[in-house]
Amino acid sequence: MATYSRRNDDESGEPLEGDDAPADPRDDIDPLELPEEEQLVYDLSAWPIDVQAEVAEALASAGITHNWLGTDLVVHERNEDAADALLADIERRHGLESDAGLPEREPGSEVEYDLSDWDAPARAMLTARLIEADVPFRWEGGLMVTAAADEETADAVLDGVEDSLATEGVPLTEEEPGESPLSSLFVAVDDLSTHPNDRDSILRLNELFEQAETGPVPFGVHPASWDRILDQVSDLLDLSLESEDANDVKAEAVELREVLRPLV
Repeated sequence: MATYSRRNDDESGEPLEGDDAPADPRDDIDPLELPEEEQLVYDLSAWPIDVQAEVAEALASAGITHNWLGTDLVVHERNEDAADALLADIERRHGLESDAGLPEREPGSEVEYDLSDWDAPARAMLTARLIEADVPFRWEGGLMVTAAADEETADAVLDGVEDSLATEGVPLTEEEPGESPLSSLFVAVDDLSTHPNDRDSILRLNELFEQAETGPVPFGVHPASWDRILDQVSDLLDLSLESEDANDVKAEAVELREVLRPLV
């Protein structure tokens, strides 16, 4: 598990931890926006896609801000201890431990689909249907990556999306861009994840939620998936109004943001 980081030290040269550690504004910053020396990077390229998905869910539940560069997991360096413990637990449970570190990924264990010419609604439809089919996957720019073992199912899902779009007479390529309900929700949820319990952020999200509830299902998103997203938005709004713990709100917002990210 490759990492690099820079720790904050006090005058004695020891890291500040626990109650002695001041609140750090970097906790509200996307780790990819931090200077490289302040990032902590885990190379999870050898881990199966379904385990990578479990990592993202566990980090969101723990309120640890994170992001991905391909298969590299990036977190704030001040979260090193918590991230190490979380990843070590997942590593043990899935039998990924070895004397030499992480096992090497076998050649051909993953399949890449170049969908760079697909527009956002088409990718959103594909994302929703892959989730419904329980196919682990990730996006790397315009590449959709899944396990080779799931290739047949992924192919069938892709064919189904193409058939649906062809039936509706909708092209796959990008047309004139415009702000969608999904994009607006993503921005509002991302803002709340950065400023938990901020009144203006909550009011903005509530306004968008009310519009989304009465508006049409976004193109390319399955109605059932859209209903689940709206349920999560509603839960986040309830939590932000009722909870006095900003970390709980932040964790919920980060988790919802990761659900919305592939759809926008």
